[in-house]
Parts: sequence; structure tokens; C-alpha cells
Amino acid sequence: MLFGVKLANEMYKPWATWYIDYERLKRLLKENDNHSGRSTPKDRRNPVLWTEKDESNFVAALDAELEKVYEFESHKYADLKDKLAAIEARIPSDIDDSASAQIDFDSFEEELDRTLAEAQELEKFTRLNYTGFFKIVKKHDRLYSKYSVRPLLQVRLAALPFNSENYSPILYKLSSLYVYVRDHKAGLHQELQPSGTLSQAPTSSATTTFKFFKFWVHPDNLMEVKTFILRHLPLLIYNPQSNKILNLSTPDPTITTLYFDNPDFQLYLEKLESRETASSVRLRWYGKLNSHPEIFIERKFVDPDDKDVVQEQRIPIKEKYVKSFIDGTYSMEKTIRKMRERNAPAAEVEKFEKVVADIQSYIRANNLQPALRAVYSRTAFQIPDDDRVRISIDNDIDLIREDALDSTRPIRDPEDWHRHDIDDMGLEHPFKTIRTGEISRFPYAVLDIKVAMRAGDKKIRPSWVKDLMSSHLVKEAPKFSKFAHGVSMLFDDEEYINVLPYWLSELEKDIRRDPEQAYAEELNRKKFGDQPLDLSLKALSSSPALGATGNDAVASLLAAVGEQSGRHGRQESIAISLRSFVDEADREHQQIIRGDSDEDEEDESSSSSDEDDVEEVGISSRRRSRRHGKTRSRASKSWFKRHRKASDKAFKLPPGVERPKRLLTQSGQVMVEPKVWLANERTFNKWLQVTVLLSALTFGLYNAAGKYNRVAHRLAYTYFILTIFCGCWGYGVYMHRVKAIQMRSGKHLDSPVGPIIVCVGLLAAIILNYYIEG
Repeated sequence: MLFGVKLANEMYKPWATWYIDYERLKRLLKENDNHSGRSTPKDRRNPVLWTEKDESNFVAALDAELEKVYEFESHKYADLKDKLAAIEARIPSDIDDSASAQIDFDSFEEELDRTLAEAQELEKFTRLNYTGFFKIVKKHDRLYSKYSVRPLLQVRLAALPFNSENYSPILYKLSSLYVYVRDHKAGLHQELQPSGTLSQAPTSSATTTFKFFKFWVHPDNLMEVKTFILRHLPLLIYNPQSNKILNLSTPDPTITTLYFDNPDFQLYLEKLESRETASSVRLRWYGKLNSHPEIFIERKFVDPDDKDVVQEQRIPIKEKYVKSFIDGTYSMEKTIRKMRERNAPAAEVEKFEKVVADIQSYIRANNLQPALRAVYSRTAFQIPDDDRVRISIDNDIDLIREDALDSTRPIRDPEDWHRHDIDDMGLEHPFKTIRTGEISRFPYAVLDIKVAMRAGDKKIRPSWVKDLMSSHLVKEAPKFSKFAHGVSMLFDDEEYINVLPYWLSELEKDIRRDPEQAYAEELNRKKFGDQPLDLSLKALSSSPALGATGNDAVASLLAAVGEQSGRHGRQESIAISLRSFVDEADREHQQIIRGDSDEDEEDESSSSSDEDDVEEVGISSRRRSRRHGKTRSRASKSWFKRHRKASDKAFKLPPGVERPKRLLTQSGQVMVEPKVWLANERTFNKWLQVTVLLSALTFGLYNAAGKYNRVAHRLAYTYFILTIFCGCWGYGVYMHRVKAIQMRSGKHLDSPVGPIIVCVGLLAAIILNYYIEG
């Protein structure tokens, strides 16, 4: 979508005159004045069409728009603070039942909602205008490269920083006011009102389990998500001051986490593969390390007695003892001695000693060392002393290498546990001084939701949490891990790892969704049920109904499907496919038993375009199947082709869903990582190197042989033939692989024939030389 269209669609209409006049600035650029309103790239860079006067007019208009936006944003931000101060003034200083009864909480809450909506629109106003200024300047510098306006814009933004306002203080005040309303407004819904006072709120019990959900949030939707949650949960305010004075003007806390791993990235692989032994060790602190915050060393692991429970061990440690703790020379003896001097319970001291020993032994046994740093800002929402619902949002996520794996060029001093170039200088987001290959900036915010579930209850409560999870504002990302993502992005090029997380492909897509489309999908989900009907070959083949044939099998399968669908229309359409499935499966089963090869040969010779579309996806798995048994593989392909056509006719797709004409793997732009092309080129360069060496050997032997040494001449001719073969083979393999990459082929790219021929030829020539000379 063009930015001009996006700006027109998303601008807040009452403030329309205060937005950047993007269309006017585009007209001043004379972008479409060439050749009857259509300009070519050559015309756009013609300096004759752009004069000094045009440049002055554009810069003056740009500066005027910048001052207009800054003036309006500053005025509105101050107005928001005044409104919040006026709302706070309405709250009596002595809050009791009689004073609260005199407040009209309905109008009070409506005014809060209007102020919150205005803060959300102001944040969106700032973001759209900031993007607009950089868009128009980028367009100007591209059209008229002789004049560069970007440095001027950066200087003016430093003088008029309308995009640097921190909305955290406004959200903190709004949160405290919403808490006041929830605590004193009569007749609140049971889902929103705590039981009694906050200190008496119910906590988890033995019959309560917790479910965790992870989502991505696009920066365009971040403020809206925060304001949505703020209407239901209060903000947790981080207060680092030792005197416990609450300061609402502090920004969201910055959290730094140092993840440990070994040179084999054992913890990374265990986490990706969801092994039962998966654990994580990390150091964590709030704020900057040069301000000497409290540091925690943590270890998370799966409970060996209950695989569904993740346990956490955590101990505080001072900065000066971290290195010795990792090396195993210090085991928190001073802390343990102080605990005993304070007459701490023996059980507490013993538990602390066990945690220290467990963490230290795990680090030493697995040769762990700091490998990755994650720095992010966290906004947390939770009712104090009530853990039924807890939500946190991590944004501005920076993932930085912290390893010393390369002994010749270590990123971190191997004799220390952290990077001094970051901590001593107090670097902050976006860490512009960090080299490109050492940092990865995650483009989205991460939303974590923790919900308490009663035993046997599958419904997520409260309902607004479910509404948020199914809205267009978030993108579900189960099992996402900052640690795994950072390792996959920063260590992949150096071939430390061979397994990548599934979500990397999702980063290439736009996770934003149209609200109307999201609403239609939610209605469709509710109509057909939360759980999709699994009619896959794997799921149905595991059913006991496949052991029989005929009507009994169909009836038993229909009984299971009827429990999921519950709709006669849908069940009738499924009946056709199930009957077809049972009949075809029975016939294919009989063919496999009989070893019928006629059907196999016919299927191999007749490959339709539909079958090719389907087989493109599973080409690798089919090769493995052929190695285990060609008969089974061919029969499965034959059945799948016929069953797919029958099921396509039988099933009626939901409204708004169309059957794709092409597979996703065969549509769109070819997206190939640069390392794939470079690997192919490296192989070609190796063949060229062998060709040059053989050619040098050929001509050296030929010239040194003399006029009458026929044996040397024949050997030179042999080496020359091998030289021509190496050059042709290398070029042929290179072009073959280029074509395979462009066509998204799943074929194997190995080619062992060429090296074998070269080796055999060289060996034969050497043996022949020794034989003749001997």
C-alpha cells in the first residue's frame, strides 16, 4: 500500500489538518511532471528539471510541516497531562465509603476512556507523521541525488523531537485511576472486580493449573494492545529507588538477560527439539550494569516427576562474584555464612545451598558460558497479589552476541563474563555502535499471557483475554524463544548450528491483519468449532475403523466425526469422503499384499499436473519412502491422487475460502538466502581452482618434456583432457544448481560422479607413468 493511501485511511479525522501534508510535498517534488504525467527513472534523475529555487521551496515546506506537527503534538501531550491532573483532583484525599459514594463513577470512567483513546490516537499521530517525513525525504533523495535532505531532517528532528515523547507516565497514571474505579465502582462484573481488597485476592490453589500463550505484536498495534489491557489490568510499576518513593515518570524498565550455552549449542538444540532434558541458564538484571543493580542467576528445567511442570531455581549474586561462580571457585559461601549469622531457618539455608550446588554443577558439567545477550523493555500488567492473569509485553528487543567461541577474534573477553564495551559505556537501544554481524533487532513486540485454569475447565477466563488472543492485533507464536531466535540469527552464518526454528519464515511476512477479515475468521472459527477436523491420512490410518471395510468402517468413523462436527450438512459431506477413503484404502491394501506391480508401473508413467503439484511438497519424504519400500510409496501416491480429487468435490469450503490454484511453494517471488547462492558459487570456484592447477601441470609437463619424449606428451594430453572435463563439469553443475534453486526444486544437489572421474583419471595417469618409467 502506498504511504499516501495509508495516511489517508489511518489519520484521525478531527486532527486531519495537523498531519503532514504528504500530497503537497509530493507535488513539490514534481515527480509526475515529466512526459505527460509519467516519469521514467532516467527522467527522475535529470538535474535540469530541479532547480535551486525548487529545492529551497521544498525544504521550506518540509520545515514548516515539521514545526506544525511538533507544535500540535507538544500541545496535545501537555493537554493530556492536564486532563489527567484534573481527573486526579476529583478524587478525595481521604478515600472512604462516604467520599466515594459522591463520585459519579460512570462519568469518571467515560472520561478515563476518552483520555485513554486520545493518548492512543496521539501515539498513532506521532508514528504516522514520523514515518511520513522519512518517506518523503527518501523519495526526494532518490529523485534528486545532487541534493541530500536527510541530514537536515535529522538535525531538525533533534531540535523538534516530536517522536521522543514517553507515554509510559501517562499509562501509569491511567492505570492507577482505573484501579481506583475498579475498587470503588459498585456493580462491577465479577471478572473484573477483585475479591475483597487487593491483598485478599485469591491466588492459585492445588487444583489450579496455568496456561502460557505467546504472541507477536506489530509496532503499529502496540499502543492499542496496551490500552486494551489497561482497561482490565493495572500496570506493574518498576521502582528501582531504595527509598521506595513511587515515581510515575520513570519509563518501562530495561531488562538485560545473558543466556548460557556451550560451543555445541546443546541448550539451544534441546530447546528447539523440546527434549525432556531441556534447560536454560541465564543472568538477569534490571537497568544498566554500571549502576550496580541486583543480579540474579536463574536455571529453568523440566520437572522429572511431572513433565508438564517447569521449575525455576534463582539466586541473587553480586557482580564481583559472577566470574568466580561460573568458574566454580566461589559457591556463595559469604551469603550462606550471613544467613546462618542471622539465624535463618536450617531448611532455608539447606535449600539455598542445594540450589547453588545444582546451578554450579550444571554449568560445569555442560561447559556453559555466556553466549547471547537479550536487552528489551518490559511492560507488565497484573493485579497485585493475584496471579490469575498476568500479561507482559517486551518491545525494543535487541539480541547481541556475547560469546568467545572464536579464540582468534573473541567478541567477549574470555577472562570475563560480560562485554565491557556495552556495560561500561552504558549503551542503550538501538545500540548503533555494535557491529552489524553481532546484533539482531527483533521487529515485533512479544506478548506473554499467563492464565490460571481450573481443573477440568478448558475455557479461558476472563473473556476479554480470549478476545485479545483472537483479535487482529496479535499474531500467535507458540514456543517462541528470544534465546533460540537470537542464536539462529547470529550464529547461523558461521555454521555453529544446523537446526533453525520454525518461525523464521514468518518474519518475512506482514503479521498485520485487516480487522474485518480477522472478525470474519473468528466468526467462522466459532461456527465450525475451535478444533479443526483432522481427516489426514496419518490421523485416519491410526483409527481402528481401518481394520475393517465396508459400511461398518464408515459407520464407526462417522460416529467419531459426528462428535466433532455436530452438524448434519457437514456430516453428510464427510460421509462421502470417508466412504471413498475406506474403499480406496482397502483396495490399495490388497494391492500391496498381492504385490501388484501393474498399478505401480501405470502410476509411475502417468504423472498429471495435479499430482506434480502435490508431490512437490513431499519430495524429500518420498525419497525416504522409496528406500524403505517402493511398493508402499507408489501405492500411497496413487491413492492420494484419487482420494484428493474425490474429497475436493465432497467438501464444501467455508464462506470466503477458495481452493488455491497453485501451491504456496510455486507462487510468489523466489526468496532464497544469500548463503545458498554463495555456497553454489564457492563450489564452482573450487572446480575452477582444480582446473587451473591441472592446466598448469599440463603445460608445464608438455613444455619440459622436450621434442622426442612421447610418454610425457601423452601424459600431458591425458591431464589436458581432465582439465577440460573439470572446467565443463564445474560449469554444468553450477548452472544445474542455479536452475534447481530458481525452480524451488526439492531434488538432491549432490554430484559425486565428477570428482570420481577426476580422481580415477589422475590415479590411472600416475600408475601408467610409474609403469612406463619403471
